[in-house]
Amino acid sequence: MSNQFQEVEVILNRFFVKTLSQPDLTFHEYQCQFNQVPEQGSEQKAISSICYKLGVPAVRLGSHIITREPIDPRRMQTQDWQLQQIGCRELSCQNDHERQALESFERKILEIKLKEKFKKTTIEKDYESGLIWWIPEREGIEKFDDESEMCGNGWEIHRGRAIDITIDTDGQLYLEIDLHHRFYTPFTLEWWLRKYPSIQIKYVRNTYKDRKVWILEDFSDKKPDEIEIEGLGISLAEYHRQQGAPEQDIKDSRVVVVRKINDYKAKPLYHLSQRLSPSLTMEMLAQVAEQGAEKSKIQDVFGYTKKNLNLRLQESQETAEIIFKKIYNLSDKPAPVKVNGFVMPRATLLARNNREVNKTAKVSSFGCAKIGETQFGCLNLFNNKRQYPEQVRKCLLQIAKNSDTQIQIESYFIRSDYPKDDLAQQRFWQQWAAQGIKTVLVVMPWSPHEDKTKLRIQALKAGIATQFMVPIPKADAYKALNVSLGLLCKAKWQPVYLKPLDNSEAADLIIGFDTGTNRKLYYGTSAFAVLANGQSLGWQLPDVQPGETFSGRSIWQVVSKLVLKFQDNCNSYPKKILLMRDGLVQEGEFEHTIKELTNQGIAVDILSVRKSGSGRMGREIHSTHSGVTYQDAEVGTVIFIPERNAFILQTSEGIKTSHGTIGSARPLHVVRHYGNTPLELLALQTYHLTQLHPASGFRSCRLPWVLHLADRSSKEFQRIGQISVLEKIDREKLIAV
Repeated sequence: MSNQFQEVEVILNRFFVKTLSQPDLTFHEYQCQFNQVPEQGSEQKAISSICYKLGVPAVRLGSHIITREPIDPRRMQTQDWQLQQIGCRELSCQNDHERQALESFERKILEIKLKEKFKKTTIEKDYESGLIWWIPEREGIEKFDDESEMCGNGWEIHRGRAIDITIDTDGQLYLEIDLHHRFYTPFTLEWWLRKYPSIQIKYVRNTYKDRKVWILEDFSDKKPDEIEIEGLGISLAEYHRQQGAPEQDIKDSRVVVVRKINDYKAKPLYHLSQRLSPSLTMEMLAQVAEQGAEKSKIQDVFGYTKKNLNLRLQESQETAEIIFKKIYNLSDKPAPVKVNGFVMPRATLLARNNREVNKTAKVSSFGCAKIGETQFGCLNLFNNKRQYPEQVRKCLLQIAKNSDTQIQIESYFIRSDYPKDDLAQQRFWQQWAAQGIKTVLVVMPWSPHEDKTKLRIQALKAGIATQFMVPIPKADAYKALNVSLGLLCKAKWQPVYLKPLDNSEAADLIIGFDTGTNRKLYYGTSAFAVLANGQSLGWQLPDVQPGETFSGRSIWQVVSKLVLKFQDNCNSYPKKILLMRDGLVQEGEFEHTIKELTNQGIAVDILSVRKSGSGRMGREIHSTHSGVTYQDAEVGTVIFIPERNAFILQTSEGIKTSHGTIGSARPLHVVRHYGNTPLELLALQTYHLTQLHPASGFRSCRLPWVLHLADRSSKEFQRIGQISVLEKIDREKLIAV
C-alpha cells in the first residue's frame, strides 16, 4: 500500500541528545508490599506516590520501582508499605514498558537538574507535555505592544516551553521542545463555571495580589462558613474576610478544592470560586472563541500567540542549545531531527447518487447522500417573524431540491407563543412532537448557557432535537450553510459518504469511544459508529462510571449493539472492526470485547488516538532571500513508528490569511494496541475519517469523525446532565453536531 504514498522528508521539533550507555540503562529494582492493599484501580497511583519519598530519583516500572542509586535502607519501610530489593539489571529499549520507564526517569532527572541550574524559574509537570519550563517574571509575559504586558481586556499571557523526552528502540534519547502558553483571564472562576461548565478548568489563580496559581481538584457541597481552616481555628469565610474579600464574593462563592502545583506531599486546601480566576490552554481558548460572546474580546490574544512553525522551531532550537550546554554538557549545536514520511492520498467524498465532491458544501448543488426527516420546525425567539432566517430557508430548499425531495418548513412559533412556566413549556414541546416535528431550529440572540440547556432538555424529553443559531448577517452564506447542515444531520440526513478503501483488509465497521466528566461523575463509553463508507450507525448512550477507565462490560455492551445494527444494515456480521479510543487505552478495557469478537470470528484492531504527545511536523523551505525556513507538513503526512506500533499523522493546518499562515497544526499520535492490520492501512483509514465532516461545509476534523462525534456527544451528555431524557431520541439523530 505504501507505493500509493508520496515519500517526503519531515522535520520534527525534536533534538538528538545522546545514545544511552550501559550505566544509563542499569537500575536497582524493588518490589513494593502494602500493609493495606490500595483500592482496585489505584494501585499504580499508589506505587508512583512512593517514588517521591525515597530520597533518590525513582519511577514506577509496572508494579515495581526502579532507581539508578540504591535506596537508603532507612527509607525502605513505613507503617503503610515496605520495599524489598529484587536486584540490579539492565533495561531494554526494545521493551515498550521498560522504554517508557526510562523516559519517565530521564524526564525526572532533567526536571531536577533544571531546578538546580535555574533557581529563579518554575518547572512544572504536565500530564500531556512532559515538563513546562516557564520563562521567569516579566520576561515570561507576552507583550502585545512595548508599553503593555496585558493583551487587551484583562487577558494576560504567560510564555513557557513544553519539554519532553523520547527514547527510541536503539536507545537514542531526544528532547522534544515546543512553545507553551497559559492564558490568565479577567473572569472569576464562579463566572466561568456558570458560563462555560463544559470547558473544564485545570489551573486557577488567586485574584489577590499574590496571584498564586493552583491546580483545581474538586468541589465541596459545604458553605464557606461551615469549613474550619486547620491550624487557624477560623472558618473559610472569616479567613477570606481577613484577606479583604467583599461579603458579596463570599456569599456568591462555592467552595472548591485546590492543590499546590508540583507539591504532591501538600494537603489539598479549600478556596472560594469568586476569589480565583481560571487559566486557559490554547485548546480551551479556541472553544471559547468558537461558542462564546467573548469571541471579539479574545481575537487579538488568540492571534498573537498562534506562532507559525518557523518561529516555534527557532525558539525551540534556542532552548535546546541552553539545555545541551547547561544540563548535558554538550557543545554541539542542536538541529531539528529529519525523518522520512509519506503523504497519503486524500479521501473522496460522495454526495447524492455517489457523485464525487471535494467538500461537503457541494451538496447544495448535487444533493445529499442520504435523506432523513422532511418535516422541520422553527422557534423564533429573536423577533416576531414567523419564518426561517432567509439565508437558511434558501439553503435548505436548495439542498432539498437537489436531493430530489420536498421538505416542510412551515411550522413556526415565535417568542409570544412560548409559555412562561415550566409545565406549559413541557406541554408546548409535547404538542409540537405530536404533529410529527422531531427537529427544530431555535433562533435566539446570544443567551446564557442555562437558558439554552433548559430549552434543549425540554425538547429532548419530547423526542425533539434542536439546532441553535444566533441571527446572522444576510450576506453570510457560509454560516447559513453550516446551520442548515447541522439541522439536517439532527434530522437523520447524511450529506456525504466516503468512498470506501479498495482493500479487503480494511475495517467495515468503525467505532469511536470517549469519556466525559463534570468532576463528580464520568460519562463513559460515549460511542459513535460508521460503516466503511462513512454511513452513520448513530451514537450510543454512555454509562455513568466512577473514573476515566472504561468498564469492559460497558464496552462490549456498546459494541454488541452496533454489531447487531451492522447486521440489520448489511445482513451479516462485520468481518473486521476498528475500535478507536480517544486518549490512552487503559489496561484491560477491551479484553472482554476482544474475546467475544474472536469467538464470533470477527477480527478487531484497537487504536489509541491522542491529540498531544506527537510534537510538530514540518518541512524545509529553501529560499535565496531568507535561507532555510520551516512550514507545517502537508495535511495527510504520516510518519510510521513500527517498533512502537504507532504513527504520527497531520490532519489539520494553521489558519491561512493574506499575510501568511497563523499558528501551527498539532499532529495526532496514534498507537495500535491490538490487531494485525498493516499500519499503513490503519493510517489511511484514520486520515480519511478526519475528512468526513457532514455537519460542516468546508472544514474537516482534526480527529477521525467517529471520535469527533463521540467527543462532542460526551460533552453534550455532560451539559445535559440527565441521561434519561435521551431515551426518546433516535440514535441516528446527531444531536451533538
